[in-house]
Amino acid sequence: MKFLLISLIILKCISYHDVTLFEVNLNDLIINLHQNEAKSLDLDQARSAILESKNNNSIGCEIIPLHLKLETQELRIIQDINFLETDLNNELNYRQFISMTHINDGMIAITSDLIVYLLKFNYNFLSQHDFHEIGQQFAKIVWKFNLTKLTNAIHFEQDFPKLLYAPSSNVAFLLQNDRAQLFSLAQIESQGSSLSVYEVPSWKKRIYRGYTKEIDGLIFSAVGIDGLDVYIIVEKGLQFIQNIKIFHEYQQINIIDFSIITKSNNDGIYFVFILDKENGLFLCEIQQKEGIIQYEFKQWIEHQNGGISVDTKNGKNVFYGYQQQSKYYLIEYYINLQNGYNFIIRKKQIDSRIIDIDATDEFVIVQGINQHTIIFCNDYDYLSTNDRDQIFKHVGLRDFEFFNQIYKLEGLNDITKEYENDDFFFGITSQTAFLTRFRVQPISIRCLYHPQNSIVGDSFYYKLQYNMTHKNLTGFLVRYTQNVTINIIETYIYENDIEIINVCLFAFSFLLLIILVKTFSWLDQKNKIINKISKLIENMKLDKGYKQDNGPQTGKIDETSVFQIQNQSIIQQ
Repeated sequence: MKFLLISLIILKCISYHDVTLFEVNLNDLIINLHQNEAKSLDLDQARSAILESKNNNSIGCEIIPLHLKLETQELRIIQDINFLETDLNNELNYRQFISMTHINDGMIAITSDLIVYLLKFNYNFLSQHDFHEIGQQFAKIVWKFNLTKLTNAIHFEQDFPKLLYAPSSNVAFLLQNDRAQLFSLAQIESQGSSLSVYEVPSWKKRIYRGYTKEIDGLIFSAVGIDGLDVYIIVEKGLQFIQNIKIFHEYQQINIIDFSIITKSNNDGIYFVFILDKENGLFLCEIQQKEGIIQYEFKQWIEHQNGGISVDTKNGKNVFYGYQQQSKYYLIEYYINLQNGYNFIIRKKQIDSRIIDIDATDEFVIVQGINQHTIIFCNDYDYLSTNDRDQIFKHVGLRDFEFFNQIYKLEGLNDITKEYENDDFFFGITSQTAFLTRFRVQPISIRCLYHPQNSIVGDSFYYKLQYNMTHKNLTGFLVRYTQNVTINIIETYIYENDIEIINVCLFAFSFLLLIILVKTFSWLDQKNKIINKISKLIENMKLDKGYKQDNGPQTGKIDETSVFQIQNQSIIQQ
């Protein structure tokens, strides 16, 4: 179904601090529809939309919001046959995956009994259209190693240990509250029979350890009321640089999570959104210069206790999850890092428990236990939307990460030509590894009228509004408004059938044209052959007539000459 949207008229231009809003009117849109016939119109590039009915009883059209088409494949690694009777006596009662991390072109995962698995992605399979739910095509286990001979047992009275990969030095860390070990990814990828594991003596023992992240050779670790620890990676270890303790109204802050954005000029300055479990969310600036960390508090963004997680990908859309009176909420902020201006775009109650938040440029995944929520970024909520949260279930999801295209990939020189950033995410459950590929589906209008709520000849009227932003232009929002008319009609041929008929007629006409061209070509060729034969016969006649006039040249009588002489005699008589 094709629609022509023309004649744009800018009605007004409104400024909201950092945002300039353009109001644009479009020509009326008329859609002819049969009963029990579904039609849809995609609103490409739209970020939010509403459809208001001007008929109180009209329920035939609705907005289908932005959503993801998800395709998941899961590989079961830990099988039931792997369990021994002694497994029931360990501290977790059974063997399971406890942590994973994204490496160059795959991931490494570790189990509760210290078995390390190295998985490599199959990029040829990921680019195929068909994606089977069960199988091991998305990755293969290329190496596994038992660490029990090299390190002591993990202390499960603490939180689960965490794997951390540092791409700047190609090393991985196994982190706990009181200890850290380091091993080389190059040695793992060589798939040898041995692995060197190094203790990190400079690792500070803490009562609590939350989110830990590596960026530009620095490691930041949230350590609760002890503040924020900062390390720098050195050969075969870490060097402790500084502990940042932050106070709010003479009360020490309890840091459990943070999100880091590198300043655009990349001169060692980072914007850090820090989550204080008791007091809320604030913004600070950290600068690393010649091994010295300088900290500067910027501003409080939200005073709200019960914080759980914070994340942002672009530094503009910041998501903050918290718990209040046994209910879970997610707040999306718009933040200008240059001048500190910020406001709440929206606040939503989440129906399931919030475990973690992971953001991309387009959307955020609110991780639950078995049920997870996808919420799309809404740059400016000046237009109320009827967005419905997209829920997907993945039982036992323990940890996952989004594909990061900045990592160097084996055998692929330019990954950006094949894969966009965040085209898929992958992770672990207690016994499996999985990969989920997704595609963003645009906002669309879907109309379907049944005989129960419409009769032939009815017309239904709507007002459509939708917002659009441009990736390369910040601070501009365009709101389109359009009147939509739905006419219920009755014809013998549906619109889709007409399109099929038109295609068939075109194909038939094209085939007929080919036949006519071939026929004319054949006739022309045949006429040329006939003309050539006629000329040849005439030449032969002339030649024989000349021979008769001059007498026979040999003793052999030419039958053709005799025939010609007889004919001449008959004519003379």
